[in-house]
Amino acid sequence: MKKNEQERLEGAVSLVVKYFRRIVVAALVLIALTGIYKVDSSEVAVVLRFGHLSGSTRAEQIKEPGLHFAFPYIVDEVIKVPVQKVQEMTVKTHYTKDTKSENVKNVGYVITGDSNLVQIKAVVKYRIADPVAYALRVNDIESTVDGIVSGEMTAVAASMTVDDILTAKRNETTQALIKNVQAVFDELGLGLTLTNIELPAVSAPAETTDAFESVISASVKKQTLIQEANDYTASRIPQAEAEAQSLVSTAKTNSSSRQTKASEEVAVFNGLFERYKASPEVVMNSTFRQRVAAALKKTGGTVIIPDGGNGVKVILP
Repeated sequence: MKKNEQERLEGAVSLVVKYFRRIVVAALVLIALTGIYKVDSSEVAVVLRFGHLSGSTRAEQIKEPGLHFAFPYIVDEVIKVPVQKVQEMTVKTHYTKDTKSENVKNVGYVITGDSNLVQIKAVVKYRIADPVAYALRVNDIESTVDGIVSGEMTAVAASMTVDDILTAKRNETTQALIKNVQAVFDELGLGLTLTNIELPAVSAPAETTDAFESVISASVKKQTLIQEANDYTASRIPQAEAEAQSLVSTAKTNSSSRQTKASEEVAVFNGLFERYKASPEVVMNSTFRQRVAAALKKTGGTVIIPDGGNGVKVILP
């Protein structure tokens, strides 16, 4: 009896061992199958083994598109990196749409260099240029990019006036933001490259919209008046120059004419003076008659001039 019980016990143990081996083999096969992973054409993969980068060379560290094998998750962590895709995210830390609050601290904003408040929304576009650096240094990509862009927004706004950000130098604001954010990416070694940053919404807080619109309207009116003044100046200067040239030309013509007339009169006077020296009375009488006749001709009258005591009367028409 005891022998039969012992045989049954040995059979049961043998059966358990048999199935246990099968279970272990099946588990090992299953684990092996779960270690196979696929990398798509737009991706590469990086494997962290016990938290450390797997592979001693760059080629070994970066897994190209295709099928690959890794140990279970407790050993290997496979990080797939979309290197071919341009990533896009919106940063609204300093932007609250159409929201008025009794306490401006409750809404997002930046402070400009001239102590004004501005709300800015940014659309950030980037790609992963270094998958190894990205896998090792970036844990939460959205929080990382949001924090860096938000911080640099604050720095750029503090170096500019509100008018520059809202109107005159909006493009310069964008370019400065791109430059600063990329510099931080490089300094931290995140393996990210910016492709662009857009600022689709840049405005004053809702609480100050009316005042800002009045300022902007005044600024536009100012620029319009300046442009009108410049246009008027541009049209008047050529006209004034033409008038000046005409006046100068007329003055030169009059000067030449008067100089000619003066020269003629000088010549007549010199000739008359020579005759006067030879016959003073004749010249005086002749000159007198000419002058009086010219005066009478203008009036159309007739004058009788009494004699000077010699009984002679002179009648001039």
